[in-house]
Amino acid sequence: MYHQQNMNKSAMQKGLIIGAMVSLKFILSIFGSTALSAIGFLISILVVVALFMFTKKYRDEENEGFMTYGQGFSYIFRTYLYGAILGSLVILVYTSFIQPDYLTGMTNDVFKMYDSMNISIDENMMNLVETIYKPTPFALMNVFSSAIVGAFWGLILAAFIKKEKSIFEQ
Repeated sequence: MYHQQNMNKSAMQKGLIIGAMVSLKFILSIFGSTALSAIGFLISILVVVALFMFTKKYRDEENEGFMTYGQGFSYIFRTYLYGAILGSLVILVYTSFIQPDYLTGMTNDVFKMYDSMNISIDENMMNLVETIYKPTPFALMNVFSSAIVGAFWGLILAAFIKKEKSIFEQ
């Protein structure tokens, strides 16, 4: 029980750092600059490296130097999810108050893409797209998609971080 609470507290703290990185990536993407997009890509790589380093540090310093695959997955997933929640709050604030037209532009881009692909759009489809590209649903979709990304990285990184006790150790 103590390890579980300790893991969650550590994941929340490290999630703040991941959330700051994810938020910065979003803010840089707003400007649409190629150079800033490259920096955003580097931030994505840094997020993965940070997840690895945070989990390894947790294993070595707070978990007696050992970690099962499941513990590693759980820590990575939680850390990324907490970061995604913070990032989604930034997106929600930005799209609700700072730049309310941001999602309208994205909605128009989706319709232009459908048009360029000669995909006909009925009224139900238009309503669905317009509903998804409102601040709250958009932020919630970001949390959901980030959960999938967190699970993906958790599955991969946990394999490199796991370090189980020898059967001869107590």
